[in-house]
Amino acid sequence: MTYGIYFDRRTSAEALRQALHSVYGVPLELIYTGPYEDLNDYPGPDPIALITPVDGQFGHELSAGDKLEELTKASELELAQAICRITGGRALVDDGSVAPDYWFLVAADGSYGRVLTEPDNDELTIVHALEPIAGEPELPVVPPPDWAQVWRQK
Repeated sequence: MTYGIYFDRRTSAEALRQALHSVYGVPLELIYTGPYEDLNDYPGPDPIALITPVDGQFGHELSAGDKLEELTKASELELAQAICRITGGRALVDDGSVAPDYWFLVAADGSYGRVLTEPDNDELTIVHALEPIAGEPELPVVPPPDWAQVWRQK
């Protein structure tokens, strides 16, 4: 498994790092925070999780691989839910569908639901929810047409 979770930029990279440590016991020295281009200068041991800046509202990408999964025993969605509950932030997680602009939005309370992001925009801007999300009641909900509800076709 690989992780690719995008956290709201209003939550600091350090808060995300501390949450990984406090919830899952990931040693702080194994969590790198900073730009990719500075990773070669990281003085610690090889990190198992990277928290790097990206453009847009969801301005932190947490990326990791099997070593983090072995340590946490958590799926991407479970990890995002736990971190959002601790930090009070939000996250976007790929929903696994074939639709490239459908994501799970994880709210600060850990609730989640599908959202549509702006097509052809690399900055992951939410257009609207595709289904109600308990922790985001103010987010407008516009269900897709039946043919576009690819997650229900599984």
